[in-house]
Amino acid sequence: HRGLLGVLQEGISLKSWTGLQFVRWRRKPRWLPMAQSRYNKEPVRRQEDPEEKDEMMRLFNIYRTQYKSVRRFLAAEVEAKSAQASVLTMAPEVEEAEMRHCLEINAQWNEKIAAIRNKRLQEEQEVEKEQILERLEAKKLREETRKQLAEEKVKREIDRSKNFIPREKLEEAIEQALANPVDFNFAIDLKMNIYRERTTATPTENLSPEGNNL
Repeated sequence: HRGLLGVLQEGISLKSWTGLQFVRWRRKPRWLPMAQSRYNKEPVRRQEDPEEKDEMMRLFNIYRTQYKSVRRFLAAEVEAKSAQASVLTMAPEVEEAEMRHCLEINAQWNEKIAAIRNKRLQEEQEVEKEQILERLEAKKLREETRKQLAEEKVKREIDRSKNFIPREKLEEAIEQALANPVDFNFAIDLKMNIYRERTTATPTENLSPEGNNL
């Protein structure tokens, strides 16, 4: 309430109240003195079990011993590696000889791999060459088949063109067709006799298996 009254006395508008933050302490602040009710109270000390204390000391001694052992072991490892590194640095000719040996081994490996790669590439080229020849042969056969079909079609058209009416004989063919009309109508009776044209009274053909052509 005092904070709210102070705000009202300072003349802060009610619209700005939403921006105010109030701190509410869940516990007593540190700068406040001890309460009067706690001045003459003496805290009760927890009584330790002697057996539990001895057991904890025993476990702690074991832990400390193992910890020191691990530290000494790691220190010895580091010292041995550093001594080995110092020996290598002190003998550069040994390192150079080892490097030459490694380079020779690497060169041998490269030669083997190059031989294997060249053999594989040669085999792949042979296979690819055979595939190309097969495709060329198949294409040649397709071309020959297409050419043969085209020639047969041309021959059929030439044979059909023999029955075509040329332009200069078109009028003559029309006059001949008008003078000799052809009737394509026909009829079939129950005895499978065929009567050609509309005015034919006698059958010209019989379709039954046992019948004879008339």
